[in-house]
Amino acid sequence: MIQSSLIPRAARYLFYLAFKSPFVAKRWHWLRYYPPITPNDALLVKWSQSEWPDYQRWIDRHTIQTCQQWQSLRRLATPPGPKISIVTPVYNTDPEVLKECILSVRMQTSPYWEWLLIDDASQNRETRSVLASPYCRDPRIRLLEINRSCPQGISAATNLGINLAQGDFIVFLDHDDRLALDAIQNLIEFLSQHPATDIVYSDRDMLSPENKRFMHLMKPGWSPENLFSGNYLFHLMAYRKSLIQQVGGLRSEYDGSQDYDLILRCMEYTDKIEHIPKVLYHWRQHSNSVALNDNAKSYAFNAGIRALEDALSRRKISGTVSEIKTLWRGNYRVQLPLPDQEKITKVILPTDITPEKYTEIVQNRLLIEQSQSYILIRHQACQPIDAQAEQQLASWLTLKNIGMASGKVLGKSGQLHYAGGILTKEGKLLWPYQGFSSEEPGYMAVTAIVRNISTPNPYCVMIHRELWEQLGGFNPVFRGAHGLLDFALRGLALGWRIVYEPNAVFKLLAEPLPEIFMENEQPVFRNHWQEWLNKGDPAYNPNLSQHSRHYELAIEEDISS
Repeated sequence: MIQSSLIPRAARYLFYLAFKSPFVAKRWHWLRYYPPITPNDALLVKWSQSEWPDYQRWIDRHTIQTCQQWQSLRRLATPPGPKISIVTPVYNTDPEVLKECILSVRMQTSPYWEWLLIDDASQNRETRSVLASPYCRDPRIRLLEINRSCPQGISAATNLGINLAQGDFIVFLDHDDRLALDAIQNLIEFLSQHPATDIVYSDRDMLSPENKRFMHLMKPGWSPENLFSGNYLFHLMAYRKSLIQQVGGLRSEYDGSQDYDLILRCMEYTDKIEHIPKVLYHWRQHSNSVALNDNAKSYAFNAGIRALEDALSRRKISGTVSEIKTLWRGNYRVQLPLPDQEKITKVILPTDITPEKYTEIVQNRLLIEQSQSYILIRHQACQPIDAQAEQQLASWLTLKNIGMASGKVLGKSGQLHYAGGILTKEGKLLWPYQGFSSEEPGYMAVTAIVRNISTPNPYCVMIHRELWEQLGGFNPVFRGAHGLLDFALRGLALGWRIVYEPNAVFKLLAEPLPEIFMENEQPVFRNHWQEWLNKGDPAYNPNLSQHSRHYELAIEEDISS
């Protein structure tokens, strides 16, 4: 049991003013002296334990593990720019789990936050006892109690907290999860440096039934088309409060996938969505949670399908939504209407192509064929396995600002050959899971879901004619396939996007394919795109290895740049 701190009335009054008065709100330095709950080394070590040896090594390098480290970060806590309001609906939470959740907030390295706990008519006396205990005795915590005879549900309870929140940004925290102890500090620093941001999300991991960290999710940067396949963003997420209010808050008819429905609506109002590549949230597994048991809340996945169908309808996109049965639940497939084959110009690369002929062959062909909406570049040995594969690629180019698409390519013996590419900081190519079984879903199901990529397949790619004409074709500096990579990055720089479509499947009739990259063009490409490369491929994550094709953690690599 923690001890109740003696909080002077003056401090309580100043805290009230900090949210109510614009003058005081800009001068929150006094909160630096608010009596904190300081974690001890034993607790920090306990909360840093992992079930996975490799992840343990990564945690040891990137997580607060001593009180001295915590105090150092506390001293560096940035005085608030944007104000942060945490919102947590509570319902019959296991008391020990709820205590951990509370401590993870009260032990934040930044003192600049408020927390709204909404008790949605909990019947569990132990839950209510924790909420009434010194654990919650903090002027920054506001407990809202809903009449026990009429529980509201998670969306309505969350909306109540949002409406009463006084911060600029809303952070969602589930009642049985934990925040990383520097989560709020990272949010405030990021939002202060990027003031135009409307939504920001972080990486996360899970807490096992043994209360150990595992199953990390190192997410890509903002990837709109990934959301056609499921909610890859949660958790941690922080929304500008005014944006949530603009879209009408959370909707109870989507309870279970209310967070998915919210981001699908919010992304229609803003593209100022950013990513903090740090593990700032720990999502707990237990027998009744979706995190452990896919079937614990089947209604949640059904609500996810309805939320995605609703999004397509709002955007006037024809298409059908289904759950991908070969993956864990919460992964969806959107099938779009197929364009006519007559709208596709096909540039077939000959089997004996040489690197210096790549751009020349493509451009010469397109000087002749100039009317079709879509351009397919495909090697002769890379054949579609069904009649609709090429049209499936083109279907994604019917959506706004999607300029290129590549499909899944299998090797001659049926193994994975291409499932989306990665550009390393050295300008080299990684082909994830190349050589694996065609059924291998990969990390975050990257081989099996529609997602955004930065590196299309130079042996098999669909290009929107409008993008081709806007860029004026390939850069004449390149004769080999670096010309396609350069073309893709120029398109990204103008706001176009690239999609990987795993349901458009092609197979190689011969291996290996002829080399189409010119070695002497590698340094030219790298020098031209060095600034972009230094930032890292936005479809990848800087916490993942620059040398592994299997999405392994960058344990010994320098990820600071």
